[in-house]
Amino acid sequence: MSLSQSFVALFYSLNMLFVCLWITGFVLFCIEFFQPMHGVAYSLGLGLIGAAFVTRMIYGSAGEAFMFIFITSVLLYLVHVISLFTQKRDWLRVARIEKAGERRRRYDDLINSIGIANTPIDLTGNVTINNINLVVHSETPIAQGERVRITEIAHDKITVERVVDR
Repeated sequence: MSLSQSFVALFYSLNMLFVCLWITGFVLFCIEFFQPMHGVAYSLGLGLIGAAFVTRMIYGSAGEAFMFIFITSVLLYLVHVISLFTQKRDWLRVARIEKAGERRRRYDDLINSIGIANTPIDLTGNVTINNINLVVHSETPIAQGERVRITEIAHDKITVERVVDR
């Protein structure tokens, strides 16, 4: 069997359950990877990808399941590479221990600065302060478009609070 015939045979026997589980799981994984949500989407995504492979093993052969494991592994590797090149995740570029304190030194002058929430902030969100986009943390929910002030910068998070107009 030639390589092209093998790929045709691999994709010909797909069922909708496998396709839906795999695509949904991969999308959830990517969402969590680029916009962290405390591991919820990551866990669901990996669970759905795992369920897709189980259905592939039930309705297909072990060779077909192996090919999809290989394809998924390559795609997840590409997500990591894209993240490295776009610098979306600090922990991929430099070890966290080396970064401890660097954020505080870099952004220390931003404490008490006021900016605008780009996204709703419910534990985490994005703000723009002095033309700098930051991922921030807040204990209280803040709506998109509201003014915020940086109150604390730690080695692992930037904390903001809503600015109350007087």
